[in-house]
Amino acid sequence: MKNATFSEQWYRVADLRVGILPSVRVHKQIIRDKIHYILTDTYSQKYFQVSPEAYAFLARLSPRRSVDEIWRYIITEYPEQAPGQDEVAQVLSQLHHANLLYHQSLPDGGGIFDRERKKRRREFQGKLLTFLFIRIPLWNPNAWLNRVRPLARLIFSLPLGLIWLGMVLYAALAVLENSSELVRQSQGILAMGNLPLLYLCLAGLKICHEMAHSLACKRFGGDVHSLGVMFLVFMPLPYMDATSSWSFRERKQRVLVSSAGMIAELFLAAVAAVIWTITGEGLINSLAFNVMVVGSVSSLLFNGNPLLRFDAYYILSDLVDIPNLAQKATRQWNYLAQRYLMGSDAAVSASEGRRERLWLTGYGAASYLYRLFITFAIVLFVLDQFFAIGVVAAITTFFLMVVRPAWRLFEYLVSPHIHRHRSRAIIVTLLLLLSVASLVSLLPIPYRVKVPGVLEALDHSVITTPVAGRLNELRVQSGQQVMRDQVLLVMYNMDLETDIIITRQALIESGQLQRRALWDAPGESAALNLYTHMLEDRLADLLARKKSLVIQAPMDGIWVAPPLHEKLDNWFARGDHLGQLIDPTGFRFTAVVPQEKANELFREQSPDIGLRLHGQADTMVNLNAQALHLIPYQRERLVSAALGWAGGGAIAVRSDAQDGQQAAEGFYEVRVRLPDTDQLTFATLLHGASGELCVTLGSQPLLKQARRGIMQLLQKRYGLLL
Repeated sequence: MKNATFSEQWYRVADLRVGILPSVRVHKQIIRDKIHYILTDTYSQKYFQVSPEAYAFLARLSPRRSVDEIWRYIITEYPEQAPGQDEVAQVLSQLHHANLLYHQSLPDGGGIFDRERKKRRREFQGKLLTFLFIRIPLWNPNAWLNRVRPLARLIFSLPLGLIWLGMVLYAALAVLENSSELVRQSQGILAMGNLPLLYLCLAGLKICHEMAHSLACKRFGGDVHSLGVMFLVFMPLPYMDATSSWSFRERKQRVLVSSAGMIAELFLAAVAAVIWTITGEGLINSLAFNVMVVGSVSSLLFNGNPLLRFDAYYILSDLVDIPNLAQKATRQWNYLAQRYLMGSDAAVSASEGRRERLWLTGYGAASYLYRLFITFAIVLFVLDQFFAIGVVAAITTFFLMVVRPAWRLFEYLVSPHIHRHRSRAIIVTLLLLLSVASLVSLLPIPYRVKVPGVLEALDHSVITTPVAGRLNELRVQSGQQVMRDQVLLVMYNMDLETDIIITRQALIESGQLQRRALWDAPGESAALNLYTHMLEDRLADLLARKKSLVIQAPMDGIWVAPPLHEKLDNWFARGDHLGQLIDPTGFRFTAVVPQEKANELFREQSPDIGLRLHGQADTMVNLNAQALHLIPYQRERLVSAALGWAGGGAIAVRSDAQDGQQAAEGFYEVRVRLPDTDQLTFATLLHGASGELCVTLGSQPLLKQARRGIMQLLQKRYGLLL
């Protein structure tokens, strides 16, 4: 048994004479090859899972005998099935608060109503504390679902499953074939004009998502008594209550009910993907694209994330056979703190065996850290959209994550059941608080500023097509050293050749007409002479353009054009990029410094500088602080489009900028001259490569760094000065 046999709090329940209400239904459920019992309240549709030991006690509850008498009988007759006194007290407390126990004497109506009022008060307080996630039930669809149950059997059958699989695979191949168009169209998915379509598709998909859950639940005999609207960060979305699936005996049934929503969304996304690939620009194409993105990417990111309390969480709980995974993980961490920090011998682990202990410990830590991240992101989003409501959300978050845990810790420290180890608990708590406060406020930690930038050769030349033409011949491969005036490639333009032939014939004709005019019409000689000069100028221009199709190196350097060999015989328009010549003897890194970080960089005299290029994560280039050059005036145009959002960078750019280089707000530039290439290999240096410049500005306590970051955030985004 995982619980202690005896408990100091046993006197509180020992003399009670209670029984379980007749409305409670019981059935078995096998978890990790061990039988558990599910208690179902048919009135409130609540479910309670109890261990075989606890059920051995609950099954014998009767107002004719006291709780102590029943427990002593079990421990005498069935010592292997007897639960500990703590487990008995905990189960009775849960059933009592759920109004599932009755007494032989007159019913305590006042007590029942009082518990109901307290329950409603707690629910109301919970809604206030989580006002960003509000559920409003609207309809009981159970009767309608009973009528369409044959349809549910058809949908969740093997033939339809094979059709679903084939459709998803076909759509995936179709999207891969149009990946370039997918990337292009994805850049405008959050544009203001697309947001109404995006929300319309999201709402429609979520209706299908919740209906799929309902049909899957009804397919295996479950009930669905609640369907309504959920306000998720003030965005109305549908929801349904399929908690009856928790009582299903077979694990695969519970997993299918939990995954039914994602299955439906992926199928609709697959259908939309096929429509998107076969239609041109227009409303149908835009709707199909939004359905495809929302039903695949967003569905998997949110519903497919087990760290959030959505579909994947319940799927994971069933797959690892740990019901109430999140609650048990929290209880496991509480046990670790009470047992090993506070020294409580009475602390009870929430795990059963080593495997479950590892799962609960790991999941508890991962989910808590992710919950902190997602909560912070949501609060920032609400602050950006609705500042006043965002302030309330921030205060509520602070209360939930700081004030309430601190109050519960205080209640634990003053509670009577830890009187044996109260001194140790208080001392350990104070030491932990002092240690954390000291580490945060006193321990110096390296303070680094990371700014994005792009690598440039000091001397380089971009080669473009001077005249439209077809790539006919490559004389130099990418990466080779070339000399000035060396031929790089040869292009061919048949229309240009035709124009040259026609112009030459016109010159011949013009010469003959001019000689004839000397005898027949001397007055036309001057006009024909001008026409001949015009043809000669045109021919010279055409020949110059033809000559320019033989592209030569304008400087010594290394020819860089990695994909060009794949485009032999392809047509290039005038001005298309062909490659670039790079002088490898000198490079510099140009970084973009936001306004809030510029003052710190300008103030520091001799910082430590490191450079790490994207794709070269294992290589840190240490640079000389003397090579750091700060441009002391504000700029708005990025040195490369790769630094902006459109090019995959982190700098916000203006939506009306065609080239993606116009920053949304002003910034400063930092330029760093890199060492000569005899110290660094050319493989590490690539002209145009993006990366990060890491500038270490001494060491500061974490509290000071966090305070500065928060103040800069409030000033930049909300105009607040503290």
